[in-house]
Amino acid sequence: MQKSFEELTIEQYNNLLSDGAPTPGGGSALCQVAAMACSLLEMAVAITLKRADAEQNRAYLGSQKEAIGRIRRALYKLSNEDAAAFGRIAEGQKLPKDTPEQQKLRTQQLQKAYHKAALVPLDVMGLCKETARIATVRVQPLLSKYVLEDCTIALQLLRTVAQGCALNVQANTGLIDDPQLADTLQRRCAELADFDRF
Repeated sequence: MQKSFEELTIEQYNNLLSDGAPTPGGGSALCQVAAMACSLLEMAVAITLKRADAEQNRAYLGSQKEAIGRIRRALYKLSNEDAAAFGRIAEGQKLPKDTPEQQKLRTQQLQKAYHKAALVPLDVMGLCKETARIATVRVQPLLSKYVLEDCTIALQLLRTVAQGCALNVQANTGLIDDPQLADTLQRRCAELADFDRF
């Protein structure tokens, strides 16, 4: 039985990513990068909390670190879900299409799969934006000056992940036959991609 991606070492995951199988792919990898950004923020908070002058903010920063940790764990789950979503597309494409009934069933299954495959990166974008908000508004002003660069790097990673996820949303919504659904998903994507407005 395949392990969940979070149970793998970095080397094991990268080997899995590079072995030529369609999953895990870019969406799953983006989740892993976002999780690393969360870890980097958690590290910055942990180092800050070791300083004597952080005492007055200890409880507050500790709660923000816990919130970021919960997001990191959610990203691990989404990394697996992204691979599963793409797997459902691959399964749908293999369905027979010799008769009108088969064609109808195949189309229905693929449309459901495209929808799900668009929802996962939207969820990732939402988590990236929430993490960026926590980091920028709540955490960064209280960090030790020695870890501010780490915070900045984490924010850059989160923004890059969101941009990559937007590409996946656009790719999958382009395959959805329902124009209203596709438009709704695309508008949500545009909102989540705007990191200048929390």
